Amino acid sequence: MRDYWRGSVEAWECDEMGHMNVRFWVRRALDGMMLMATELGCERAYAPEATATLLPLRQHIRFLKEAREGAPLFFRGGVVSLSETDITFYGEIVHTLDGAIGATFLSTMAHVEAKTGRTYPWPERTRALAAAIIVEVPKHGSPRSIAFDSPTDLFEAETLVARGFQQVGLSAVRVEDVDVFNRLYPEGMIGRVSTAVPNLMTAWRDQATAELSAQDGQPRKAGAAVLEYRLDYQSWPGAGDFMAVYTGVAEVAEKTNTLKHVLTHPVTGEVFCICEAVAVTFDLVARKVIPIPPQSRARLEERLIKPIG
Repeated sequence: MRDYWRGSVEAWECDEMGHMNVRFWVRRALDGMMLMATELGCERAYAPEATATLLPLRQHIRFLKEAREGAPLFFRGGVVSLSETDITFYGEIVHTLDGAIGATFLSTMAHVEAKTGRTYPWPERTRALAAAIIVEVPKHGSPRSIAFDSPTDLFEAETLVARGFQQVGLSAVRVEDVDVFNRLYPEGMIGRVSTAVPNLMTAWRDQATAELSAQDGQPRKAGAAVLEYRLDYQSWPGAGDFMAVYTGVAEVAEKTNTLKHVLTHPVTGEVFCICEAVAVTFDLVARKVIPIPPQSRARLEERLIKPIG
């Protein structure tokens, strides 16, 4: 695998958990894939004058080691496969000092007309160039709890509340949030989920952590971390649009909970992105995962989303 980005974690990229927020992991990976695209003959694919560009369709992410303020990192990757109009990249962000893998990314992107988003076939030149950077997905980068290639769950905005989803986020899309083609930067999707989820989970996590501390007498401070993510991008809002985030609990286990998120336009109901995430309760004092007490697990199970119909 070749290197396509190198830098470090800025203080302002860290969230209330004390580590780099998910939106910046996605930003750095996409920075790397933008450079990777130049090796496919797409030298100016993200410039204002571009006639063709690459749009994410689906991303699978595994978070393996947190990155704290100042941590030096680099991104490396290559091409997994190429279809008529799509390409799947594999990439990983690595801790420079010890070589530990911070996060892995499987990303399928479409070759599209820059202005319309209409897909069209890759030129033969790209097919030849892609062959030079083919990689295999390593075991640590393979999906674990969320499949990469299973069909996308479909949701309609008007049925979300009835199925047990709660609106946890609501925001405007500003001009600084979009690219040169007036499409929301991809990190704007996962970033809005990250900002919104505390409205659903913070009180529950605080109570679960307090219950655990009461049992064993150890002081703890509740936090959270995401282990695995899948995002299915459906459409792209532009400057002046609005976004609502609806979240529901899909599954609860001993240490993990699986949440589903649907990002929609609050007025038109257009669905922008469908996400699934496996998260853990994280002790910010010990910097480690803690189990969910049975009574807290039962309370979360009461919120499970209902199936269609």
